[in-house]
Formats: sequence, structure tokens, C-alpha cells
Amino acid sequence: MKSKNIINILKSNNLVIPGFLLNNYKNFNITEKELIFLSSIITKEDLIIFNSEELAKNLNWNITDIMEVISSLSEKKIINIIVKKIDSKMQEYIDISSLYEKILMNILNEEENSKEEENSKIYNIIEAELGRTLSPIEYETIGEWLESNISEELIKEALKEAVLNGVGNLKYIDKILHEWTKKGYKKASDIKKRKKYEEIQEDLFDYDWLDEDV
Repeated sequence: MKSKNIINILKSNNLVIPGFLLNNYKNFNITEKELIFLSSIITKEDLIIFNSEELAKNLNWNITDIMEVISSLSEKKIINIIVKKIDSKMQEYIDISSLYEKILMNILNEEENSKEEENSKIYNIIEAELGRTLSPIEYETIGEWLESNISEELIKEALKEAVLNGVGNLKYIDKILHEWTKKGYKKASDIKKRKKYEEIQEDLFDYDWLDEDV
């Protein structure tokens, strides 16, 4: 579902793909000339009528240039040339659906790499706070927290709680996180709200109502 939504967004604006390709075209192993060609044919449709003369005219290129670029992009599986019957007429089309798929894969890979890079920071933070190198088992435990969608923010709060209590044990942090997730805490503000509530309840309980001045 997510992949389909991203592709629909890419198709919805003719400026999105040229802009993305301009910044990332080297990742797709395409030349600057091929980039110009792709940017010129981006439409809201997957299929573009293959008319070499019209394409050459639009880019102020000769037909040989057009055919060379199309051949190269086809070999790289960026585009496909297909024959399709529409309105009882056979016509050659440039199919750019492969381009959308490659862009999608690039975006998803960037997201995955970014997530992995972000996750790696929490290991360094924990090691710095505990003042020692984590063991393989501790790395595995932290990985399980992340896989369980426990936020980095919540992990930092549990780490802070452990350090304040003078405990440098990951089992202690794990126990804190277990209790917090059981209570539905997802971020630091959830913990602060709960603590404030408990403080109010404690003040009300300790208040001497009998000695209150009327």
C-alpha cells in the first residue's frame, strides 16, 4: 500500500521525478543526456507515444541522438518500448513504469539506510552513558527494543532513569521499558504526565483535611 501511494505521488506532479532524478541520476547509472530525455517525457501517464521526429524536435536533437538514448535506457531497463493497440490502432509507446519502480526502490533503500543509521546512534549513546562497550547480548537486546517499535526517545528516558539510580545494567533498563510499554508510554511526555499526575495524587493523599482552616 505504501509503495503504491509513493508511486501515485510521483505520477501526480510532473516536477517531482525530474527534480528527484537531477539529485540522484548517478544512482540509476544514467548520463546527463539521458536525464534530459527522461525529464522531457515525464507525464501523468506510464505510456508515451513513441514518435522519434516529435521527440527530436522537442529537444532540438537529431533523430540519431534520440534513438541512441532510447536504446541505452532500454538496455538499462529504465524504459521499455512496447506496441499496444488503442482505439483499433497499433502504436509504439515508451513505457516508463520501470522508471517509477526504480525510483521507488531508491527511496525505500534510502529510508532503510537512514533508519539503520539512526538506530546505530542509540548504541553509541548507551555506551557513552554506561561508560563501557556493549556486549553482543546487549546489542541483541537493544535490537529487540527497536524491532518492537520502542522509540529512541523512550529508550533514552529509561537509560536516564537507570543512570540516575546508579544502575548500569541493561536488564534494569529492559525492565523499565517493559513496564512503560505495558502502561502505553510511547514518548518522554507520557512519562512526565504520569509523574505529574502521581505527584498531584500524592499531595491530595497527604493533605490534612481535618486541620484545614474554615
